[in-house]
Amino acid sequence: MKFKKKKLDLQDLFYIAYLYLIILGIVSDAIFYGIFGISYLNYTTILDALISPISLLINNWVLAVALGIMFTLLYVYLTKWAPKLYKKLRVKKWYQKLYNIEKYDKRYAALENKKNLLPGLMFLFFLLFVSMRTGLGLGLKHKYQEKEIVPNYTLIFKNNERLDVRKVGQNSAYFFYFIPGEKVITATPIADNLKQIKVLQKKKK
Repeated sequence: MKFKKKKLDLQDLFYIAYLYLIILGIVSDAIFYGIFGISYLNYTTILDALISPISLLINNWVLAVALGIMFTLLYVYLTKWAPKLYKKLRVKKWYQKLYNIEKYDKRYAALENKKNLLPGLMFLFFLLFVSMRTGLGLGLKHKYQEKEIVPNYTLIFKNNERLDVRKVGQNSAYFFYFIPGEKVITATPIADNLKQIKVLQKKKK
């Protein structure tokens, strides 16, 4: 007895997108901050995880453009280039000996019809996003270990103490930063400790 696949309605899609963004945010942030020795799950909330990927892409246009180009090329490859290439190769005898043509005919037909393409693209985007976030973390760690840390924010505490720091990240509850001269990240609760967070203007050379 065959069961018909239920079509996803708008509510189902929102729920899937909600879970997808939460998992993407938790995994990517946990890896990023883990590179710096921070157990990020102790500092985050569901809302932070949900907003994190969107906020990162909005605030980092280079990452957003790179992901957009890579994802677009991947989509075109899967739906256009790969099926065309397969049609040319499937008639070759050496190719028929290496691969199960009947099985691959169904697979590439599904790609052309964009059948079950969305889950695959979501998975590939997940891998791309996490990989680029990991690369960003490793790059920043190497940079901060090899070069002098230049402050880009001033933290003004509730006791009016001021501290120039290098921001690494921020969520709704914590501000993560390096103090110049130190090699470990400090996480400060925003609501309990900070009165103001000011961007330092770059000094003109």
